[in-house]
Amino acid sequence: MYQLIPAIFLTLVDVRPLHRLGLGDLIYFALSRSFCVSCPTARHGFRALGVRNLCLVFFVLAFLIAEGFAQVSSQREDFQIDSESVSDSAAVTATPPDLPDHPDPQGQAPESSSRASINTLQPTSALAVKPVDSEKFNLKGAFIQTFNENLFFHVWRVAFDPGLRYNIAHKPFWHDYAASFSGYDMTHWGDGDDFVVNDVGHPLEGAVFGRSFLINSPRSQVVIGKNKRYWTSRLKAMAWAAAWSTQLELGPISETSIGNQGGFTYVPGCGVWLSCLNNPEYHKPPTTNTGWTDFVVTPLIGTAWILGEDTIDKYIVMPIAINHRILGGRILRSALEPSRSFAALFAGKFPWMLPAPENNFVVASKTQPPKVGTPDLRPPLEHWEIGTQYNNISLPVLTNECSNGAACRKNLSGVGFNFDYNFTRGISFDSTTAFIPAQQGSQAILQGLYGVKMGARLEHFGIFGKVRPGFIYYKDAIPGGGDLTPNSLARFAWDVGGIFEVYPAHNSTIRFDVGTTLVRYLSDHPDPKPYPLGTHLSDQYIVTQGNFQVATSYTYRF
Repeated sequence: MYQLIPAIFLTLVDVRPLHRLGLGDLIYFALSRSFCVSCPTARHGFRALGVRNLCLVFFVLAFLIAEGFAQVSSQREDFQIDSESVSDSAAVTATPPDLPDHPDPQGQAPESSSRASINTLQPTSALAVKPVDSEKFNLKGAFIQTFNENLFFHVWRVAFDPGLRYNIAHKPFWHDYAASFSGYDMTHWGDGDDFVVNDVGHPLEGAVFGRSFLINSPRSQVVIGKNKRYWTSRLKAMAWAAAWSTQLELGPISETSIGNQGGFTYVPGCGVWLSCLNNPEYHKPPTTNTGWTDFVVTPLIGTAWILGEDTIDKYIVMPIAINHRILGGRILRSALEPSRSFAALFAGKFPWMLPAPENNFVVASKTQPPKVGTPDLRPPLEHWEIGTQYNNISLPVLTNECSNGAACRKNLSGVGFNFDYNFTRGISFDSTTAFIPAQQGSQAILQGLYGVKMGARLEHFGIFGKVRPGFIYYKDAIPGGGDLTPNSLARFAWDVGGIFEVYPAHNSTIRFDVGTTLVRYLSDHPDPKPYPLGTHLSDQYIVTQGNFQVATSYTYRF
């Protein structure tokens, strides 16, 4: 009886074709053959019955092990799913397994039902991949992107508005920023701007602000419809747009601070001159460019803009993008959804790189093979730098050699220290505080510059550009504005130039700076371009002079 057990199990297992045999089959085959020999020989003595029972246990274990290995091997062979395929389907399509007694068309014996159910699964491209993004809102990313959109808006204004550039260059910034609030007139709706600015430009701006919120909020990735998650996310985006549009009107980087909205009166389309008041060509009344329109239209109509784009995406773009990826997913989406396109650019992506509904809000990207090349053997980046500096700057200063109480330009030497923090190999916070002692008849001067440097850091040297706002404090200087009494004062300064660094050792840097330090000086005469229709701004006139400066430093990196 016991001799028949291996033969029965071998019949159940060994019906598989030879090319389907795996490691488990071989293990079982070896165990069964060995016990077919050893078990029948255990016929004598009091241990014969125990040995036979032990044989039976080993046969059963060997069979189970063989079946387990066979199923794992089958799964590895049959489940080769393409990693590039992504679809809206929520399940894998499978072919129904044959019944155990179903005749094999090849004339082969049927497999067990468990193996048949596995082997008949077919690879498919209709695999639904759930988004792996966290549900947490990316506040840092949304803030940085919206802040950059705000900056871009002001750069655009500066580039195309000569009056705004004049105020930035020649007017006292903080004084006029505060004074501009005195001219705010919120008793009417319009602010004097035309339809394109108020009803197209500002709503688009609000839609871009809202989009920056949505692309950083994974829970907002929902198709428009009767969905609470969709409408909640759009209301949050409207609140985000309202906050940033208010900053755009009133904040430290706003139309009030940059351009002095509310600080002076003008006639829309004409200007600030008296001749504009009764000119029939310009029918709009004088205004300070203030009113409720921008505060309301930017977030409210901007959100309606987003809803319109979502509707277009659902009923026009997405049906085309499913079958025509480039036409629908790239061309139409970029053209018909401008707020999404702008927000994507400020996120550092193209519009088609954002999650889209036709691929279940998953970015479908091809799996890139690993790049074969030399590994990065550079040492780890040292983030902190501190060092000492010698600098020389050409500045107009008061000395005994100057005539008529005017300032004379002198080359002055000083010492100081540097403090840097390297965010990456190419971007760093860069600061210098330098003391210029009394020399050549002048009094002591203190200089502080704090900004950024950007460039390339190689193995043995680095080249950077720098932009560092700061101040210069004079112990003895003429204030300007008609006041000829020397006094201590501080003036706003900008340091712009280049940096060359040499790295002679692992933690050492020898640094050379060259550039110009732009210093704002108050002139002795009033602003030559007044505002005859009325103004709350200062009549001071400021000029900016460039002052050549060089420096050399030794810094320690850690």
